[in-house]
Amino acid sequence: MEPAAPAEARSATATGQVVPGEFETASAPTDPLKSPALELDGAPEAEPIQRERELRFWLRPLVMSGLVLALLALTWWDSRRVPTRPAPPTVQTATPPAGATVSTTDPALMDTLTRLRQALGRRDARALANLADPSGIIVAGYGGGLPENGYIEADALRLAQAALTGGNLSILGWRTDARGQVIVLTDGWQRKPLRMSGNSTLELTSLSAVGLTLRNGVWYWRWMLPDSTGALTQQARGAVWQALDGRN
Repeated sequence: MEPAAPAEARSATATGQVVPGEFETASAPTDPLKSPALELDGAPEAEPIQRERELRFWLRPLVMSGLVLALLALTWWDSRRVPTRPAPPTVQTATPPAGATVSTTDPALMDTLTRLRQALGRRDARALANLADPSGIIVAGYGGGLPENGYIEADALRLAQAALTGGNLSILGWRTDARGQVIVLTDGWQRKPLRMSGNSTLELTSLSAVGLTLRNGVWYWRWMLPDSTGALTQQARGAVWQALDGRN
């Protein structure tokens, strides 16, 4: 008979402990897939990929296409709403001959012409009204020169607001007349009935003349002359005009 194992050995064997100096002869089989090192605590499971619905996929390009078509329609409508204006005539510009009644270097005249160009370019009715003659504005059809008579508009601001609306204005040139006044050739006015106080109307043309007069060393806006008879168009091609600072 084999001798009985000591009590310490029996106790260690029963508890599964390894006795010092002895090798563990058996171990529980381990599964590599269930190894603690490979397990991720709290790792969520992969969600299935959801395919986007076909209608939702095409909805965005359809909306963008609709916006583009709407913008094109608005652009076409705006171009049809703005009336077609005639092209400005070819203007003959040159240095005025010697003996002209007004000097091209007159600082007061250059100041008024510059302010007039800025007021027309910005469609600034207040700035244009500030250039008005204190005695009022003579409004009449251009017949070849600056008239002595015509409808006198005392409210320069109201006249400027009515005339500048819808325009895209520029100065094509200027020249003097025999009396020492200045005729400014302007283009880009919106063709429409120009209503003045007193229930008077005058057809405003795209090509119109603005007349300046000299009072006490200051040049004022005195005339508003639409090209009712076509005389201004003829003079634009035939007469010699002075460019303003080399620019229109």
